[in-house]
Amino acid sequence: METPSSKPTLQKIPVYEIRLVQARRPLRLAEATLPDAEYAGRSMHALLGLTDREHFAALFLNGTHQVNGAHVIAIGGQHGIGTIEPRTVFRAAIAACASAVILGHNHPSGDPSPSAEDIATTAKLMAAGKVLGIPVLDHIIVTRDSRRWHSMATRGTLPPEP
Repeated sequence: METPSSKPTLQKIPVYEIRLVQARRPLRLAEATLPDAEYAGRSMHALLGLTDREHFAALFLNGTHQVNGAHVIAIGGQHGIGTIEPRTVFRAAIAACASAVILGHNHPSGDPSPSAEDIATTAKLMAAGKVLGIPVLDHIIVTRDSRRWHSMATRGTLPPEP
């Protein structure tokens, strides 16, 4: 028990700063605005279409659907990534002041069809985005062939909003 004359010991509590650090390699897009899934597919292909392992990424959009950033969230193996956590996806989106996101990943196998796990992960991320006020507008799956891609929003495989 402290006596009236003793002073409490001050505790050092860390103070955190959040910084958005721009990568050295920019994403070069012909159009900054994504008016439809085809532009989003091309943008996602430019970001990760030619990689040899699965990559999961997000395009950050502002209020007028202009791309104001991109982030590679996870890199997996030849056949999968594993668990994608909502906090990992939305941490960079929040720091980038994104109004919405378009998710994407690649299938090195060449088949852009979504797996049951792809759809379940998308549903989980859509629910998190709704809570945060950062909606998931689409999930694009690309392959090495820029003509073979799958937009869940366009093809009707995007899970219903929670």
